[in-house]
Amino acid sequence: MLLTDGNPNTTEDLRTYESAILSVANSEAIDLSVKLGLATEEITQEVLDFLLNRSSGNDPQGGARRSAGVSDVVVTRQMKRWHALHTLAITYRDAFNNQLNDRYKAKFQEYKELAAQSRLQTLQFGIGLVYKPLPKANAPSFGFAPSVLESTTYFVRVSWVTAAGQEGMPSDLTTYDAAAGTIPVVGVDAAPPNVAGFNVYMGLSPDALAKQNAAPVAFAEVFTLPDNGVIAGAAPGDGQPADVYLAATKNLRRG
Repeated sequence: MLLTDGNPNTTEDLRTYESAILSVANSEAIDLSVKLGLATEEITQEVLDFLLNRSSGNDPQGGARRSAGVSDVVVTRQMKRWHALHTLAITYRDAFNNQLNDRYKAKFQEYKELAAQSRLQTLQFGIGLVYKPLPKANAPSFGFAPSVLESTTYFVRVSWVTAAGQEGMPSDLTTYDAAAGTIPVVGVDAAPPNVAGFNVYMGLSPDALAKQNAAPVAFAEVFTLPDNGVIAGAAPGDGQPADVYLAATKNLRRG
């Protein structure tokens, strides 16, 4: 996924690092969604600062970096970890400030240090960039066509595809309730300029989506599920891989 596609982590992802985070947030009236967004904003500024001032000189955007911002930045595994740890740090910072509880203070200091280390690791590994960024797809539009199938609930995501076959981050999960005797018709209402078509991922449960189209569906066309129903196929991906990495120099300052 691109950094501009949304928060790199969810509240459930945070539990991988801190199993008690949901109960802490609930007891201290802390909105984790807000903290995830704040962490994304702060990391975005850090990354932009790095690209503007500390890159190795081979930035594909060159002098256009200020206008491009972070629109071409890929969320690497290192950045995803940095985001999670930074979110936990600012969450426990608020919990400590609310209660002045030494237990929360220790957690805040622990995650603050871990986040700082993860930041350094992320920048030393390199900020991943793509030459032609594809943003996360918008939610699809739905219609229906006659069918012999029974009433079914379908779970659907779509993704943008370029003429060269590059695929962006799939849209958020949406559902479509097809009445008996109908099947879903999936379309898109708008797409970025460099998009040639879209892929459709569909399943009968949110955890079992599979690609349904053999070739990208043209932007002006729609995908109609065949009467034989959902087929097996590739699962949705996480968007574009990086085309190039800009790594930090040895004199990178600590966060």
